[in-house]
Amino acid sequence: MEQIFQNVIINRQEINSIEFEKESIEIPLYPGEEETFEILITNHGSPTHIHLSVSEELKGQITFLRDNPYVLQKEYVSAVARIPQEGRVLTKGQIFITAGYGSKKKGFPVQLGKVEAKPQDLSKDEPGKWEEDTEEFISSRPSVSEPVKKTSRPRTGGGSGGILGGFKGGISSPGKRTRIGTGKNERFPLVLAFGGFLLLMCLFFLYFILPAGLQFSVSFIQALLFSILFVTCTTYILLNIMEEG
Repeated sequence: MEQIFQNVIINRQEINSIEFEKESIEIPLYPGEEETFEILITNHGSPTHIHLSVSEELKGQITFLRDNPYVLQKEYVSAVARIPQEGRVLTKGQIFITAGYGSKKKGFPVQLGKVEAKPQDLSKDEPGKWEEDTEEFISSRPSVSEPVKKTSRPRTGGGSGGILGGFKGGISSPGKRTRIGTGKNERFPLVLAFGGFLLLMCLFFLYFILPAGLQFSVSFIQALLFSILFVTCTTYILLNIMEEG
């Protein structure tokens, strides 16, 4: 059974008199929501028709399933309250009761909607609030970088200068040795290629300079290997010369 929001009493004080048990009612809804409620009509006189209507502000938002009921003693009138998705969050208006075939009309205030924000809206605002609190906390924390800066400042005096110089020298020496060692390792393949190139050139000239009795024989496979080695050494030497240039 729907919730009874208002009790309307007619014909109690006099004929066609209209009274309201509550001075005003509130229907708490958010945009996009709707709710069904009931208005109880209590008749203390002879059976009669009454008419229910709303003010201009609530038209289209409160709809009565029966707007002209016939009331014997007690009659429940169902109504639907809704707020469109893009409607106003809070609307104030009136519900009117007309009795005596239009001779008497009286209304009571109605507040449709909620003043406070929706729970999901509050949850969206919470991260921003948390970020503000975090920034305030960080700004209020004592700086931990100051002691580091103090310890890194050089002290005055000859003794400290010598210690600092020795410390710097101790750090820089391994780096220099590493660079020198790396340079030597990079030069070794070039020296090896250059030596192979000279050796092949010497063998080539000896093959043609030596007398026929001292000449050595070279097979096809050996000649092919010597050619590949010669081209490889020559190419490597030329590439290194171009890179250095």
